[in-house]
Amino acid sequence: MEIGTSKPSLPAAAPTSLPPRSSRMAAVLLLLTATALFSFSTRIPLASADVSFSPKDNILIDCGANSLVNLPDGRIFKTDAASSGYLQANDNIQITDEGGSPPSSPLCQTARIFISDATYSFHLTGAGWHWLRLHFYLMNNSKFPLKTAVFSVTADNLVLLHRFNINNDNNNKSNNQSYYIVKEYLLNMTQSRLNLKFSPVANSLAFINAIEVVSAPDYIIDDSATSLFPVHEYNGLSGFNYQVVYRLNVGGPPITSQNDTLSRSWEPDVNYLKDKSMAANVSVPAKVVKYPEDFPTLVAPPSVYASAVQMANANTQQANFNVTWVFDNGTIDSSYDYVVRLHFCDIVSKALNDLYFNVYINGKTAISGLDLSSLTNGLAVPYYKDVVMNSTLMAEGLKIQIGPMNQDTGSVNAILNGIEVLKMSSSVNSLDGEFGVDGEMAGASNRNTVAAVGFAMMFGAFVGLGAMVIKWHKRPPDWQKRNSFSSWLLPLHAGDTSFMASKTSEKPSEEESDTSAASSAAAASPPDTPVAITAEIQATEHSGTNMFAQFSHLEGR
Repeated sequence: MEIGTSKPSLPAAAPTSLPPRSSRMAAVLLLLTATALFSFSTRIPLASADVSFSPKDNILIDCGANSLVNLPDGRIFKTDAASSGYLQANDNIQITDEGGSPPSSPLCQTARIFISDATYSFHLTGAGWHWLRLHFYLMNNSKFPLKTAVFSVTADNLVLLHRFNINNDNNNKSNNQSYYIVKEYLLNMTQSRLNLKFSPVANSLAFINAIEVVSAPDYIIDDSATSLFPVHEYNGLSGFNYQVVYRLNVGGPPITSQNDTLSRSWEPDVNYLKDKSMAANVSVPAKVVKYPEDFPTLVAPPSVYASAVQMANANTQQANFNVTWVFDNGTIDSSYDYVVRLHFCDIVSKALNDLYFNVYINGKTAISGLDLSSLTNGLAVPYYKDVVMNSTLMAEGLKIQIGPMNQDTGSVNAILNGIEVLKMSSSVNSLDGEFGVDGEMAGASNRNTVAAVGFAMMFGAFVGLGAMVIKWHKRPPDWQKRNSFSSWLLPLHAGDTSFMASKTSEKPSEEESDTSAASSAAAASPPDTPVAITAEIQATEHSGTNMFAQFSHLEGR
């Protein structure tokens, strides 16, 4: 999805002629006319401080807590008692952190424990996109072994976590955040109720520290984007559910929920830069960023567009390198497709049409010759692009690069302001593992198709073999006197010339004479012919048996 703006030029004011005695009135009229024309023909940037969003659904639960929790961003999380109407469980176990290292969030001090299946059922005021955030913290507790807890979590018919263990979670290892993680999802709800189910595996338990179910703007995910491989317009994105894997403020500091209207968190990009010496941070005051009136303002806060990474030693004549961000293939599941959202805002150029650069994802060109000012008709105007990455491109993880065009196209530089990576739900409606809620395996339909084709081929082979056997038993009495068995064994009108390709030339050659001689010799040895045919039939039967075994093995997989 591409979001850009175009600013129309101001219409020229028509000359006005008024009597001299009305000069003062004419000046007032001219001023009012010019103001009106400017108001209707110019896109007025929206001030970031005035942008607000009131979610229809805003369910916040601090699981296991006995008192309200107030976060620095102003949000208030309910207690267990106040949210008991949501929960259907056979257990009533709450635990409190027993000390040790101080929790990184007020939501880490308590948790709810489930030793059997438990379900939170939330009534939703409105359908559409909703944030679902699950908070997990490996608390110090002597009674319940949270470190070895293994459980699954589903949202209606969507698998969120499959056999989840916080100690082995890849995101937790990569972020190194003392075993505190937030699993964040973006769900397109079509029903008025969300059922969140926790299912511990046998002889284990499940736990949860906090839950958020919050409405998101309708435009947070557009229905179309650009697919990188194969390159085409990808439609139907609103039919998927998503997990937020990465959200980076490139070139800037961390952005907490306190500074994001939608309560999102953005981490710095420094840990993902492949070579920090090739990148240089640049920033401007957030008020410099100019949101056009038709731009979905809440897609990212102004602080994301007010900072960027550009090429180090930019504007040099010999610049020939890319700035690269690498995302570990341990956190990128190569069995899933992804949406990569790239945020741009030209805060480095001094003039329009002076910055042209390329963007690459996993070695393929995602954007060629990107000129932000031509797309936005201005400088410091936000722009973003969504790219769908097929799972076949994710085997080695994810790598994003920016670099100059290396042509005579103005400044030799490249910039990037923000990165978001979203995992797309699979064909069996799962965001973790290979199986759906009903146990169906992703890609099973493809395997069934392969097996069906294989069995069809096997059946055809046996039919052909049977036809040959019937033909053999019905062979004519004088078959030994014929030069070839093809005239009676093969279908009608399939003689020697159609059974075997022959070379043609302008004049007879010695090879043709040798071939004729060989045919005569074969005809002169009738006792060997049935043996050869029987051997061929036996070989065909053996081949059919092998084919059946191979496809039976494929179906068993």
